[in-house]
Amino acid sequence: MLAAFRPAAATALALLAILPVAQAVAQSVPPDDFYKGKTVQMLIGFQAGTGYDTYARALARHLGRHLPGNPTVVPQNMTGAGGLVAANHLYNLAPKDGTVIGIFNRSTILDPLFESPEAKFNAQKYFWIGSMGPEVSVCISWSKSPFKTWEDLLQREFIAAATSFSADTGVYPTLFNTVLGTRMKVITGYRGGPEMSQAIESGEAHGRCGWSWTAVKSTKPDWLTNKSIHILLQAGLKKSADLPDVPLVTELAKNERQRQILTLAFGPQEIAWPFVGPPGLAPVRQAMLRKAFDDALRDPDLLAEARKLSLDIDPTPGAEVEKIVNTLYASPPDIVAEVRAIMRPVLK
Repeated sequence: MLAAFRPAAATALALLAILPVAQAVAQSVPPDDFYKGKTVQMLIGFQAGTGYDTYARALARHLGRHLPGNPTVVPQNMTGAGGLVAANHLYNLAPKDGTVIGIFNRSTILDPLFESPEAKFNAQKYFWIGSMGPEVSVCISWSKSPFKTWEDLLQREFIAAATSFSADTGVYPTLFNTVLGTRMKVITGYRGGPEMSQAIESGEAHGRCGWSWTAVKSTKPDWLTNKSIHILLQAGLKKSADLPDVPLVTELAKNERQRQILTLAFGPQEIAWPFVGPPGLAPVRQAMLRKAFDDALRDPDLLAEARKLSLDIDPTPGAEVEKIVNTLYASPPDIVAEVRAIMRPVLK
């Protein structure tokens, strides 16, 4: 259903589609009139030290050089409800002039589709700047726990640390339990990654699910070096090249309907690190932000920093991100209804 999200031809067409806008902007408005001397606020829907935070701060250190007028880009953590606080703020309260952009949980994109009462936004009306790449998320267990393989999740109760039921760490175990028959007990209330890691190390939780693989590599490389964790399962539409032997959730589907459910639920992994502007941005600002984003992700300095931080960079242009979001929202109504029924008890 979503396997064709990233064909070269589609990407080329998406880029061609925004070229006339960028060219018209360049001809009609001096490019440095607006951003010169200004500050751009970058909202981050998670606390410091998380994968989202690491990606956002890496971009913030370089984005201003590629915006006309070279504004200062200041990252600001706005935590709460697995990224929903930031998502709602960006949509409803942030200035709609290009001075506030943000990043929040990729799965939050689907909350309105699943009728989450806390989602106060229309995902199809955001201005999508671009994504720094696709991703898989993983379920991990502490090495001293009894969970060594994904099959162990079917046999006994797994205590999963989570920030909230609406975050990936809460959403993914719920889906695995309902669709695949795992036995995960989700414990919420952790502020973010550092607290969840502490709970896992202390034995308070067996592990966590919905953790971006890139974030594992960049924030806990010692856990991998010391073999402190087992990687039980990966969630996404295609496997990470790093994890060829770890089961992919969509490959575990027992029938086509299960596969469709999992494909919709994990479709946002294709735009894993999404940078967003509020609705209503003037076309001139849209073109500036998308061009600056694309240029920054080709910047040798940013790419060198990403390598040091173990961040995978495989950018998706904003026009293609917008297309992916619209494709997700055009999913078959019966599949949407079934995923919504699974998610409704936790989206509160």
